[in-house]
Amino acid sequence: MRLNNTNLLLVLASSLFIAACSTPEKPTEEPPATEAEAGVSVDDQSADTATTTGIGTSGSEGTDLQGEQGDAVTSIPRVVYFQYDSSDLSQEVQSIIAAHAVILNQNQNWNIVLEGHADERGTREYNLALGQERAQAVADLLQIYNINLDRIQQVSYGEEEPAALESNEEAWAKNRRVEILY
Repeated sequence: MRLNNTNLLLVLASSLFIAACSTPEKPTEEPPATEAEAGVSVDDQSADTATTTGIGTSGSEGTDLQGEQGDAVTSIPRVVYFQYDSSDLSQEVQSIIAAHAVILNQNQNWNIVLEGHADERGTREYNLALGQERAQAVADLLQIYNINLDRIQQVSYGEEEPAALESNEEAWAKNRRVEILY
């Protein structure tokens, strides 16, 4: 009996290791063009970028977003930006989230990951909390559009995964964001 338990543990550990190693790459995003746009603007990502970076439907890793539905998904911006020290959603950001909600309502088996980020100013703990608040703000709006919270995963990276490494207003604006991943 002990040998069978050991074998079972080895199989489970191997499965978990393989699953952990198969995480898809995150797409790289281009930031807003100007500082004036940075607080409330969004990133326009091309369909080519979305399909080459491995974005697929949750639960179906090998599925490409192709056809009419895939074109709609890849044409919606995947990154929304925030004002300094804020998790408030601008009208433009709300429109983008509404577009994601339409796609999610049409594809009930798809899940979404919201990655909250902050710039380097503030303590690590504060920035983790702010990244969480930003992801939560997006999740709250998705729930208003009838997206079940069970389909939404929220992760805060705080300042830990900056989009830009410089220490200036332009870089900070690029780092105050939520990335929306399918």
